[in-house]
Amino acid sequence: MSLLRRLAQYPLNDVSTDVEAPPPLDGRDGTAAGGPPMTEGGRAKSAQAYPELLGGLQLPLSPAEALALAERHARAQPGWSIRRLVPAEGLLTAVAVTPLLRFRDDVTIRVRPAESGSRVDVRSRSRLGRDDLGANAARIHRLLRELRQH
Repeated sequence: MSLLRRLAQYPLNDVSTDVEAPPPLDGRDGTAAGGPPMTEGGRAKSAQAYPELLGGLQLPLSPAEALALAERHARAQPGWSIRRLVPAEGLLTAVAVTPLLRFRDDVTIRVRPAESGSRVDVRSRSRLGRDDLGANAARIHRLLRELRQH
């Protein structure tokens, strides 16, 4: 399906690899409290528009190793700044600033134990607007691709 068709069919600004229990976002002040929850409609739209993202990424690494890998890749992303790293919870939160218009988007990476090692889930949400022109999904795709190639 083309990007324009997806945008017309599924306007959204909040994309997650786990729509059943999306990773929590930080509040704008960088604290764990205050991040907007993913709405039921948003979860459905995310799943319909980007089914290939569902299930996150399985890595044959311990959760600590997978979080360290995710942190290295997050720090290397252009325009990203890390807000919080909470190894005990397997969480990393960041703000991604878009290059052209300087929009600020919130990103959370969550790592949990899985049978084969670890599961990495990512959520990316635009702070402004009803849709993101595919920017959040592209951000998640890029990060997961990089982690997969580690």
